[in-house]
Amino acid sequence: MKALKFTTALSLLSGILLLSSCLGDGSNTMSIYSTGSIYKTESGIPYLYVDYTGITVTSPELQSEDFEEGDRLFASVSVDFDNQGTQIANYIYNAAISGIHQFDCKNYTFDDTMTQYQSDTIPTLYAIEPFINYRRDDTILTFAYLHETEGSTPSSLELVQPKQFDATSKTDTLYLVYNKGEEKESKSSDYISFKLPQYPVDTDIKVVIRYHSTLSNFTQVGKDKTSDYFSFTYNRPDTSN
Repeated sequence: MKALKFTTALSLLSGILLLSSCLGDGSNTMSIYSTGSIYKTESGIPYLYVDYTGITVTSPELQSEDFEEGDRLFASVSVDFDNQGTQIANYIYNAAISGIHQFDCKNYTFDDTMTQYQSDTIPTLYAIEPFINYRRDDTILTFAYLHETEGSTPSSLELVQPKQFDATSKTDTLYLVYNKGEEKESKSSDYISFKLPQYPVDTDIKVVIRYHSTLSNFTQVGKDKTSDYFSFTYNRPDTSN
């Protein structure tokens, strides 16, 4: 992970993306704090797809970093739509992008030896809007979470598929598995995205996620003897951003 400027814990865990537009005074601008994904033009110039708005932006600061396609960022983005100058493509806006923080985007893990859900308790786990993103080549979920600061044994968070998806039932259960590592008094906050298994497209799939967390903001939640859980509907269109 690149050591870029880190956002505050409050911004990360509140799950609030601040959006403002100045239209009443005749200007046409937008400012937002949001997560996003890196893509590149055919000539290799990086740009950011901003999750919350669906627009794409770039800047000299973004282009100066060594990002790869699919990297996940949190950043402050300001766009003046009336003063664009020369754009690298007609669909990519020039913007002021600051406070750039890169966070993990992990593949899910298949582990059919995990016959029962087991996990340490995550101090805080928030779903970030938009929670599910259908990207060009994959589908991701994004969380903000509070975790133990890294000691000699760092904490970790993984998304595990314990058995193959049953296409007949159109339901899949995944495990969020947290290892708190070396327990410390202090905590740290961050975002994390996970790539989901590849389910059939244009089909409603019920995805259930089991987790242990002291505090969370999930809807459609339940609880049994094993864990807390929540569910959502996955339906990936044939074409995605």
